[in-house]
Order: sequence, then structure tokens, then C-alpha cells
Amino acid sequence: MGDPGNTHVFSFVVTRSVTRDLHRDVTSKELTYGYQRWAITFSRSEKVLGVYLVWRNPCEGMRVYIDFTFTLLNREHFSINEAFTGKQVKFTFDSPAQGNRRLI
Repeated sequence: MGDPGNTHVFSFVVTRSVTRDLHRDVTSKELTYGYQRWAITFSRSEKVLGVYLVWRNPCEGMRVYIDFTFTLLNREHFSINEAFTGKQVKFTFDSPAQGNRRLI
């Protein structure tokens, strides 16, 4: 976006099968940011949908801190959008996935 924080926006279309299939986690294609590979994983259980940012190429002893926001846009009305923000979230070899297990 050309701002001082080197902000990037990545958009994904989430199909109904992601939100309704209780027995399947869905992972996006990889994206690159900060010379690192990342993916988004959606995890469905019972009546909740979790969403996670996953560091795909962690190295032993390396850690990455990142700010991120997930926003799920509701097609019917913007007031029903759901969002989750993480600030300076730490990713490591032992903890490569961070997010919200109860986004909706």
C-alpha cells in the first residue's frame, strides 16, 4: 500500500463449504510477505469457525512478529462483518500458527 508500515492486503473468497463442513480444515494457497511464506487456515468445529495465519517456512531459533487482521465480509450487510486483529503476534518454529479459534 506504500505506507510506512509496508502494509499488504491479501483477499480470499471463502466458499460455503468452508463454513459448513465440520470435518475438514481448509488451507489457502501460500502467499509471500516479508520474504516469508504464509497461508490462511480455516478450522470448523461444532458451531464455530476458526481462522489462523500459518507461517509455512519457520526455522529453528527464528521468530517473526507480525500485525494482521482477518475480516470476513458479509454479503448481505456490512454491519454483520466479523474481524479479528493481532498486534505484534509472535510466530516461532514451535508455534507457527496464530489466530482466533472462535472467529464466528
